[in-house]
Amino acid sequence: MFERKHRIEPFRGLFYNPGRCGDLATIVAPPYDLIGPERQAQLYERSPYNVVRLELGREPDRYGAAAALLDRWLREGILQRAPQPAIHLYTQNFTYEGREHTRSGFVVTLRLEEFAPGRILPHERTFAAAKQDRLELLSATRLNSSSIFGLYPGHHPELERLKQRVASRAADLAVRDDLGIGNELRAMSDPQEIRIVQKELAGVRLLIADGHHRYETALNYRRLLRAVEHDPPELEPYDYVMITLTSCDDPGLLILPTHRVVHHIDTQAMRDFDRRAAQFFAIEEFTDADRLLARLSEGGSGALAVAMAGVSKLRLLRLKDACAMASAAPQMPPEVRRLDVSVLHTLVLARLLGIDEAAVKSGDQIEYTVDARAALAAVNQGKAAGAFLMNPPSIADVERVSDAGATMPEKSTYFYPKLLTGLVMNPLID
Repeated sequence: MFERKHRIEPFRGLFYNPGRCGDLATIVAPPYDLIGPERQAQLYERSPYNVVRLELGREPDRYGAAAALLDRWLREGILQRAPQPAIHLYTQNFTYEGREHTRSGFVVTLRLEEFAPGRILPHERTFAAAKQDRLELLSATRLNSSSIFGLYPGHHPELERLKQRVASRAADLAVRDDLGIGNELRAMSDPQEIRIVQKELAGVRLLIADGHHRYETALNYRRLLRAVEHDPPELEPYDYVMITLTSCDDPGLLILPTHRVVHHIDTQAMRDFDRRAAQFFAIEEFTDADRLLARLSEGGSGALAVAMAGVSKLRLLRLKDACAMASAAPQMPPEVRRLDVSVLHTLVLARLLGIDEAAVKSGDQIEYTVDARAALAAVNQGKAAGAFLMNPPSIADVERVSDAGATMPEKSTYFYPKLLTGLVMNPLID
């Protein structure tokens, strides 16, 4: 046990023992919210030790099963606790659209804070069902099995020098995932190196990039335990959460668009779409998907692409007058109102197609994908009623919304690449 007093603390991570469980590539997994039933089955078959069995089980009582499995893996030495606390440098090397990129961040435990003071900010709204699921898993296992992804602003030369120094060392863990992304972890247990991270990030505003549900779940879990334990004076493990912190200026920080695939659209709304959409948008029509996607990319911010079942032509929409959004959503903060995703949700989905916020929040009506061609194919193959494509927001957009104390609609950003689950875990016990 060690005394916790800083905002940023090292932690005694939980790691797979390669001598007992084999190749790390068979054991890691993508984040739970990217794993559908087919992918889940593949990961189950890949290894009896794949982390999906903890993170997203398929047993009838999957929370109890995860807790029992974690206990067995600890007893059998499948998982081992690090002997001393450390911060870890997590580096990802990847190719996107023909260019090589490197992104790095510090894996730490962060003292939990409510959003109200503004030192830790969300940027997206969350789904209640997902938070309940994560809370039940956290309560059963007392384990951060996957890392939240956070961003810190500003120029920090000392942190950059530390990154370069640590990155020159041999990796403690290295694995190439199914997307060909290289993932490397390097431990930093030297007190002087730890103090640099603690000092540089002690007072900065932190933005949650990925893992909103897990952060809010960690807050709820802390509230529950502090109520039961009558607010113990010392900081406990559950007062912290595992997070990977990356600079907003990191050259490898990419945001991909998150397109919407809609399962059901009212028939009359589809018939009336062109006529009603013309009130708000300038409309271009295309018969070729390649040309549509090229035009969407060229259009940048403010362009939306639409495909609907039974309609041969594809459409590119561009808002005629920003005042239309002000009239349609007068209570929406201006920083949110200007986003493409807000225009899509407010004017296209809700106003033109009758798919309101409640339908979006239900999670049954809409699927999300970064693959524009897959979204269009779902419509062409009769698997969806509509596909709605956007360009991604910028980091500056995300920061503006968060700094205004506002949030984007659900699934507004897709930070790429995702952090792997299973490289390191954080037990909420000493």
